Amino acid sequence: MFPFLASRFAGLLSTALLCLSASAHAGYPERPVTLVVPFPAGGNSDIVARRVAERLTQSWGQPVIVENRAGAGGLVGNQAVARAKPDGYTLLLGGLSTQVLLAGTAPELPYDPVKSLSAVALISKVPLVLVVPATSPATDLKSFAQYLRQSPGKYNFSSAGIGTSGHVTAQYFAKAIGADVVHIAYRGSAPALTDLVEGRNAYLVDTPPVVKEMVKAGKLRALAVFSESRLQDLPDVPTVAQAGLGDRVQHMMQPWQAIFAPGGTPPMIEASIHDAVDQAVSDPEFQDKLRQLGLIPLSGSLADAKKRFEVDYANWLPILNDMGVKSAP
Repeated sequence: MFPFLASRFAGLLSTALLCLSASAHAGYPERPVTLVVPFPAGGNSDIVARRVAERLTQSWGQPVIVENRAGAGGLVGNQAVARAKPDGYTLLLGGLSTQVLLAGTAPELPYDPVKSLSAVALISKVPLVLVVPATSPATDLKSFAQYLRQSPGKYNFSSAGIGTSGHVTAQYFAKAIGADVVHIAYRGSAPALTDLVEGRNAYLVDTPPVVKEMVKAGKLRALAVFSESRLQDLPDVPTVAQAGLGDRVQHMMQPWQAIFAPGGTPPMIEASIHDAVDQAVSDPEFQDKLRQLGLIPLSGSLADAKKRFEVDYANWLPILNDMGVKSAP
């Protein structure tokens, strides 16, 4: 009899605690929320964050304040949110570069990249494009791969910096096709593009907003997009698979953006954040603003957000380790 009563009491206590927890979070948010951007003001991530913050402010009736915490490729902002109280009042605009590539390229991190931050809502994605100078003898991806393989160590590829999605994808491409090329890192996409146009480097991988105007002007030639389908902005450019190298280049890196909360944030609060962000991303007007930035709206469930991070982390960390891509300490 006593074990039975103890069991019943434990069950009632558990139910009571769940009810108290639900009641405590039912009014979330009850005060201003901070959305940390791990990059300077004025950039793509900052613009997206401010548009998300505006929608969340309208939805919640509480101010959502954007705070720029730039530095170390996203590490400063990540660390600030990872150390914040997991109550939903400090959030992060993260993405593939800050949550996956940084974990694989930084010498060390002062937080656990898997446990310290939790993906709660997807916002957007943007595929990558491989471009070559207009003067390149290669007119398609297969002939370009052969061109690179014929002269090991002779050709360079440029990128916007060590550990960027363009750098990792371009180096992974070279390894996948069996080419020995040299990486030249620049301080941003603009100088990397300048030297590419002038023929100082053989190729570059970057996003459509960065390269499409030069492609359309005939200064660069786009050979392939790292995507499952062709892009609206570059409809004549084939995917890697359509270009005949899908069997060798098996991983398609597509940078994405999402909202992250500190690890340990209660599930009910994560769900509330997800629902508000997803409602914004599902709105046609908001989607148009994302497309104006060259982004593709990316909606999905709370589980989809977590899965996208988990899959990319599991896929790319071994590749990064194998390539030995590390930024300076």
